[in-house]
Amino acid sequence: MTSSLITTVIAICGTLLGSGLTAFAAARTERRRSEALERQQVREEAAHDRTQRHELRVEHRKWRRDRRQSAYQSLLDAAHEAQGAIWQLGRLTLEPFDQHRYDIRRGVAIDAVRATRRAADVVQLEGPADVARAAEEYAEAVDRNVQPPIEALMQLNKEPLSEGQQERYRSAASETKALVEGCRQRFVPLARQALDELVNDAE
Repeated sequence: MTSSLITTVIAICGTLLGSGLTAFAAARTERRRSEALERQQVREEAAHDRTQRHELRVEHRKWRRDRRQSAYQSLLDAAHEAQGAIWQLGRLTLEPFDQHRYDIRRGVAIDAVRATRRAADVVQLEGPADVARAAEEYAEAVDRNVQPPIEALMQLNKEPLSEGQQERYRSAASETKALVEGCRQRFVPLARQALDELVNDAE
């Protein structure tokens, strides 16, 4: 009887121990599975965050490129308009002085030069630094280019231009026009490079 009782107790203990070990093993396996799922979720969230940050950077660079391209194009357009207005003003040196026509064309030319300055100021904000410097030099060259016809026309207002005065005007106008073209040729490649760098960074 005692032997039977001991056997029963041992069997019960063995069953309980086995159940406990099974439960412990199952709990441990479940914990490991849960930890693995949590790690997987953390990795997926981190990957999603990286993807989202990358997409935001790409979107920002595209936005930055669009703004820069618009600023650069506006400067080129404004400088082109200013050069046209300055050329029209210079044409008046070939005719007898007319104050009314002078005032109108001078006003148009000066407004166009100011628009070029404003466009260069926008490039200063958009950058980068080397493009901003080239834009400032470009706008300054356009500003200088309006001076020869104004000075020649002020002289023409007093008396007809002598051959020497006409030659000095043509020389000064040619020099400032060449300066504008040189500045444009410096600005364009720098602007193009800045835009290309933003595209390459985005990719």
